Amino acid sequence: MSGLGALALGVAPLAGGVMLGGLAGKSNAPDLRGVIRSELELLERIPEEQVQRRAALERIISEHIDDLLMAIEKKRELQSRTSYFTEKDHWRDLILFLTTVLFAVVAWGVDHHRPLWLELFIAAILLSVLTATFVMRGFWQHVHPPHHGDHEQHDRDRHP
Repeated sequence: MSGLGALALGVAPLAGGVMLGGLAGKSNAPDLRGVIRSELELLERIPEEQVQRRAALERIISEHIDDLLMAIEKKRELQSRTSYFTEKDHWRDLILFLTTVLFAVVAWGVDHHRPLWLELFIAAILLSVLTATFVMRGFWQHVHPPHHGDHEQHDRDRHP
């Protein structure tokens, strides 16, 4: 039991970091679309004679629209950078790799004089290496997608 306790204590900082990262990703920012909608309604209610007030509100609305566009662009950029981790097959490979590594760590903590300990530990290491190759292969394919067809022909078709 002390081996599992030591493992839990060793994993605790990592789990805390993951939880902190998840909390940092959550935002309490206002819904900019709703804010812009309410500001546009307010702009309609301001009389035409109040030129300065309308111009100030139009500037604020313009800034909020710019903020919304920037937020959308940042979200797309983040999604493109993290899309490897959101695809189903990649998650499966990553979780499988982590579990095989944890199994190897647990197997190392077992009494080394038990029967078949060495074979079990070697099998755990080999499975960890195998799953690591799956993870790296998937990551490599994500970073460098395979080329399809003749690019010169595609360029000629695109730019006659």
